Amino acid sequence: MEEVPKLQDYMLPVLNLFADNEEHLYKEIPAFLESRYALLEADKPNRSKVMINSTIGYFVKALILGKTGHQRFKITDRGLELLRKAPEIITVQDLRQFQEFEAFIQSRYKKAEKADADEAAGSIVPEDAIESAYQVHKENLADELLEKVKQGTWKFFEMLVKDLLVAMGYGDPYDEGQLAQKPADGGIDGIIQEDKLGLDIICIQAKKWENPVGRPEIQKFTGSLESKHAKKGVFITTSNFTAEAQEYVRGIEKKIVLVDGKRLSELMIDYDVGVGTLKTYKVKQVDNDYFLIA
Repeated sequence: MEEVPKLQDYMLPVLNLFADNEEHLYKEIPAFLESRYALLEADKPNRSKVMINSTIGYFVKALILGKTGHQRFKITDRGLELLRKAPEIITVQDLRQFQEFEAFIQSRYKKAEKADADEAAGSIVPEDAIESAYQVHKENLADELLEKVKQGTWKFFEMLVKDLLVAMGYGDPYDEGQLAQKPADGGIDGIIQEDKLGLDIICIQAKKWENPVGRPEIQKFTGSLESKHAKKGVFITTSNFTAEAQEYVRGIEKKIVLVDGKRLSELMIDYDVGVGTLKTYKVKQVDNDYFLIA
């Protein structure tokens, strides 16, 4: 393949992996493509990963694939029907026939115009395609991060929470802080200064759980703040919070922030905790002011 592969060049090959109607892991995709197609040989490794991420993300939005677990996917009846039509190529334009995908496009790319089906990103302008690919990559990275966090010990989790809060600007990076020596030490796992001057303190509760955190746990944590004369707290978990727990927090005087697993992994990415920069791209445009004197 002489030209650099486009997004549409990846779509049908990726979907063919799922043609057996079995569940497949994300990590199976590169090996499958390498064994049957020349895509990866003609593309750069980093770019091919973005193309695969975009393809999977679009298929999930179009209900062509369903997510069955962490980095696990399975073809849907809609996807099987699409393959039964034996298309020579699948494009973003083809996915727009499905109202779920069209709604996704319209909500994120209101300014995008319809383009020819043979265009690399269908109706999406290049800047939007980059943004979309980045968002898909970020979602996959967040899932991977959360899985890593869940595999660690509770002590590591508490350390991670403090590192994240420091990266966000709380406390002093040179201060180890006051971390509990055992889980749920009086309902509080740690204390961190709200700022470097120590004008106020924030109590921390870190729960490495699989089950949702309910109202009783939040009430216990809130009550523990009294012993520290604190008015603010952050409750972070690898799972999520029940509706009752969230409603309780909204109705109390103390300021309690709830951070679930999804939000935790997103914050880790945003504040560079547990992640590193793979590559940086600069998206440039014409400087019209420069040409005013032309």
